[in-house]
Amino acid sequence: MWRSIRSAGCLIIGDEVLSGKIHDTNSFEFAKTCFSQLSVPVKRIIVCSDDKADIKKSLGLLRDNDIDFIVTSGGLGSTHDDVTYDAIAEYYGIPCERDPTVVERMNRLRKDYIASLTPSQTEAWYRMATVPQRTAKINVENIFVDPNFWFPIVAIEQRLYILPGVPQLFVKLLKALVPQLLPRVDQSNQLSRLYVKTTTGESELAPFLGDLQRQLDKRYGDGVVKIGSYPHLQWRVNTISIIGIIPQISVEDLQHVVDDVLAGVGGDAVQISQAEEDHLTNDSPSNF
Repeated sequence: MWRSIRSAGCLIIGDEVLSGKIHDTNSFEFAKTCFSQLSVPVKRIIVCSDDKADIKKSLGLLRDNDIDFIVTSGGLGSTHDDVTYDAIAEYYGIPCERDPTVVERMNRLRKDYIASLTPSQTEAWYRMATVPQRTAKINVENIFVDPNFWFPIVAIEQRLYILPGVPQLFVKLLKALVPQLLPRVDQSNQLSRLYVKTTTGESELAPFLGDLQRQLDKRYGDGVVKIGSYPHLQWRVNTISIIGIIPQISVEDLQHVVDDVLAGVGGDAVQISQAEEDHLTNDSPSNF
């Protein structure tokens, strides 16, 4: 029996993120994929350390929030601080053992590299094939997305998906998951997001937007429509995001909300596309 997906959460695992050594992009890619490809709201993103107790506690927070689709990122390498598989196996009370299918794929696809390793290095390499195992009570599945790729997505109870932290691998595997997840997504609600751009300052916008949000909550229910404003200082503009849950609000009525925003905020307000919003967010005027 498939678990219907109505919400999502992400656990980013890594001391290197918490220490500022690397910039986390995986949570951004996860949220973007959930919104634009799955139309599933992300309820929570947690960053924790490479510590088994912290991983288990953080995973518990996500599960306690009744999140249907959880992804972890990081801690799957061959060194001593890569403890994600062990921690998750302990959390579920299941074995974490060297998986023969993963080992076979490793040996077939990386034969020459493995042959160049010393015995201790080979043992470290096979730590990446030591994954949580299925039991009579807990379903565990290794998902292989590419015949030329040995790394599995370890899926537990069709709810938790364990992914590597390397951004290129994370994105590749996450994208490969989307077609498998789509049939499970609750199709009764879909997310739609529209944007307005204005030169009116955020403090000047605040009273109008606050009043509008309260009116929308009263009319459609809390959380059906969400209004947010985002300054783009380098462009000297603000954009206003209008997110609606369809069909709790119709597409036509959501556009009426946009029209109300256009009429109320001033500052040469115009409706813009997602591409224009991305341009304002990611680029600077000096690039043009």
